[in-house]
Amino acid sequence: MKEKKAQTAGLARLQKWCGVRDRTEREVREKMREVMAKMATPPSTSRAEAWSEDWMTALREDHYVDDARCAESYTRVHHEHKSWGPLKIKAGLASRGVGGREADRAIQAIPEDQWQASANRLLARREDELEVHQNRVIRWLMQRGFPQRMVWTALDHVTKTARREAGGDS
Repeated sequence: MKEKKAQTAGLARLQKWCGVRDRTEREVREKMREVMAKMATPPSTSRAEAWSEDWMTALREDHYVDDARCAESYTRVHHEHKSWGPLKIKAGLASRGVGGREADRAIQAIPEDQWQASANRLLARREDELEVHQNRVIRWLMQRGFPQRMVWTALDHVTKTARREAGGDS
């Protein structure tokens, strides 16, 4: 009876935690270990493994855990709000335990021209630094996760736009 109550309370705690934002299976498994370790009487190793599988099954069935949905959400949020490029987002997904295929699918859901527009916009924000600190600005953009080809395309775009605005040739 006491054990069943502890198991139910642990699952409820995980459901609440997963309800805050999308989580990956790896994150949930780490949290499960944490939840079990904090129990008044932690379960034995074999019991803990059984509970983990039961909890994971319940969380998947109730749609609390879905790596693909988590990858899509993470990609969208970090692209739109943090202006990260695809390489940095893929690394972030890998650190959360999202596999390469799912990460690639989530990144490819955003069209290439949107990634390029983000790179162009970021570089345009630092356009005044380009003349003196071009290498630093390029490294900064690459650290934000944009591949070299996008960085060079953005540099060409910003340079052409600056020439056009200055009244030069295009």
